[in-house]
Amino acid sequence: MIGAMVAYISLAYNLYLLAHNIKIQTKLIKRLKNKDLFWGAYYETYVAAAFIKAGFDLEFENEDDNSRTHCEFTATCRKTGSKYYVEAKSRQAGKGHAIISNQLCAALMKEANHKRVVFIDVNVSDNADRVENIKWWRESLESLRHKEGTLMIKGKPAPEAYIFVTNHPYHYNLDSTRYGWSGLVEGFKIPDFKVDTEYSNIRDALRSRKKHADMEQLIKSIKEHYEIPSTFDGEIPVFAFNENISRLRIGQRYVISSNDGTEVVGELTTACVLEPDKMVYGAYKLMDGRSIIATSPLTDEEFSAYKRHPDTFFGVYMKQGKEAKSPLELFVFFFESYRNTPKERLLELMKEFPDHERLKNESQEELAIIYCERMVYSAMSKHKGD
Repeated sequence: MIGAMVAYISLAYNLYLLAHNIKIQTKLIKRLKNKDLFWGAYYETYVAAAFIKAGFDLEFENEDDNSRTHCEFTATCRKTGSKYYVEAKSRQAGKGHAIISNQLCAALMKEANHKRVVFIDVNVSDNADRVENIKWWRESLESLRHKEGTLMIKGKPAPEAYIFVTNHPYHYNLDSTRYGWSGLVEGFKIPDFKVDTEYSNIRDALRSRKKHADMEQLIKSIKEHYEIPSTFDGEIPVFAFNENISRLRIGQRYVISSNDGTEVVGELTTACVLEPDKMVYGAYKLMDGRSIIATSPLTDEEFSAYKRHPDTFFGVYMKQGKEAKSPLELFVFFFESYRNTPKERLLELMKEFPDHERLKNESQEELAIIYCERMVYSAMSKHKGD
């Protein structure tokens, strides 16, 4: 889509989410109708929608109460019950730099009873040039870190906050598709939540991840839900809008070729895609109780749909493997598999460990962490040896 269209539909989707999850404020609508106030209000709808998609409940404050300052809204994580003060600031368009000190100061001056989350849109032009983007983000990051030791709010050192810096350059590319949404996350006065934080070991990384779990959840959602969905029920668009494409679904029956070449009916029980060959390998349960493996080629259109929606491609949620880009990602992959494994089974898996007797005194969760942690170190050691 060209910039004008993606901006228009994005606003519509943001308002849709607000209308179905919380009452839209009359003042917000008035600001959207005022061209001088539009961009700031538009950005607020984006921030609110981002929290809704990430599983937070929102509560707007009474802006008619002049006894105190107000944030945009309070966000409560449904999973943990933790509350966050959320403020959204957007810079004026046309600036030749990406310094965000003023927006940071204005956001932190607001009164807050909970942890702070500040969204700031740098609002700079973007022609999808990676070198130019790096320049913007470096400038924004430097301005944030400079203020960590110098910014004072009402005579006191500025409070800590989670900072989400974004850039929505659609209005610079109204008639063009050459644009790119981008962003970074930084912990203002939060040492273990920096863009470039390095950990001495996996345990420290895991501890930090747990400490900031709600924000990790928000980041993950922003990455996964950056596109406007094409369907209301979550169906993959290529299948929803093209009746001529047959789709493999877990639990459905299909006519397949058996090992001797004859056609048989089998129920698809599980499947995976071998990406280099664009081929589906499916396990089918036959009417006589036997199970066989059959392959099915994917068209380019189907393969593209798989790449965009791998976990739901076969009609049910089924986590597909992916390449781990860091030791922590590899740990998370292992931990998702073993986090609920019974303690007895974990001890059995670790029976050859030299400290097996000591491990018997650990909790199930700690055993799962230790086992996954050591598998990662083992994998790293083998990779280094190769």
